[in-house]
Amino acid sequence: MIQYPWLQEYINQWLGFLLNQKVPHALLLSGSKGFAKKELAQLMAHYAICESLTDKGPCQTCKGCQLYNSGNHTDIITITAEKEIIKVDQIRNLTKSVVLSSTRNQYKIMIIEDAEKMNTASANALLKTLEEPPTNVVLILTTSEISYLLPTIKSRCFKINLKSVNGKLLNNFLIDDKLGSPEDIKQAMMLANNSPLETIKILENNSLKEVKLVLDDLNQLINNQSTVLDVSKHWIKNGQTKNLIFVANYFLKIVKQFNGINQKGEISPLSNLEKNKKLINATKLLGFIRKINVYLNRGRTSLKPELLLEELLIAWKNDFQ
Repeated sequence: MIQYPWLQEYINQWLGFLLNQKVPHALLLSGSKGFAKKELAQLMAHYAICESLTDKGPCQTCKGCQLYNSGNHTDIITITAEKEIIKVDQIRNLTKSVVLSSTRNQYKIMIIEDAEKMNTASANALLKTLEEPPTNVVLILTTSEISYLLPTIKSRCFKINLKSVNGKLLNNFLIDDKLGSPEDIKQAMMLANNSPLETIKILENNSLKEVKLVLDDLNQLINNQSTVLDVSKHWIKNGQTKNLIFVANYFLKIVKQFNGINQKGEISPLSNLEKNKKLINATKLLGFIRKINVYLNRGRTSLKPELLLEELLIAWKNDFQ
């Protein structure tokens, strides 16, 4: 069963490859974050190791399906980054596994998640396998940053780019799963730029309410109803800074609306902040969006988060008060 309906077209394509025995030796699944590329890779692996595959999909009853569903199928190997890097030793160990025969006389599936995290050595080590792939071995790479991959790796893979999800399809899926009210779903989709998994995460983690509180704090700040120090302490104590990326997405929607890019009804107001006429200054809003991105990047360094956040909030107050 396909959990996410926007993956159906890609699974249909993959099923056709398997049934017609025209399976590429390497596939590259690319697209923005939050489109379930890793889930698609695992689903493709399940289809490939099913021993009684039909045009309806895996049989769910054969030994291969049983092993997959229990998480114990030895012909599926998944590589993930260790501390944000896929190391050369991980790829070398994968290469050793590639030459071994399948335990069930089906395909051996090697999945490399977030392939852009390979360093130069690991990428070059993978090239050797891509150049001379063993029979019935399929490599599936996923990436949200395809430009970071070596051209020689991309050229040796069959590319599947996960396109933007149809808004109506996503909305219906979320409503059917009862993840929120229609208005909550609309607002969450807006904050997540229609990214399916990000939208689900916002709804499940109650992030929508938290984003509204962040916007209220920004509104109070430029109306002198709060201080930079108070807001900074409150955000750090309650972990609100993680929601700044959604605030940036929201402000970008507002900027696009100023320039006639957004369609009517795409912006769904979240707080009283939107009533402040100073937000009409698209140049300043774009500048603050850049400052949010700088803050988030600098937050990964050893610099004190309190000082970085206070600097961001001072910039906001100076620009929009």
